[in-house]
Amino acid sequence: MLVGRFVPIVLALAIPGSLAGVRAHARTRATLDTTGPTFAVFLIGVIVIVGGLIYLPMLILGPIGERIVS
Repeated sequence: MLVGRFVPIVLALAIPGSLAGVRAHARTRATLDTTGPTFAVFLIGVIVIVGGLIYLPMLILGPIGERIVS
């Protein structure tokens, strides 16, 4: 029981520990700056798209399911 509890915790902490030692890469023209408005637009766009893909199928299939059941 202890192994099943603490092994995932240790592995989850090992991933960021290994990434902390990695050298940062040089900035290039293809690097997306996380402090600019472009990043904010991309982030909001991804959130809206993923939220829509999760929520909209329920809006479409809900009435169809209600019609089939009733």
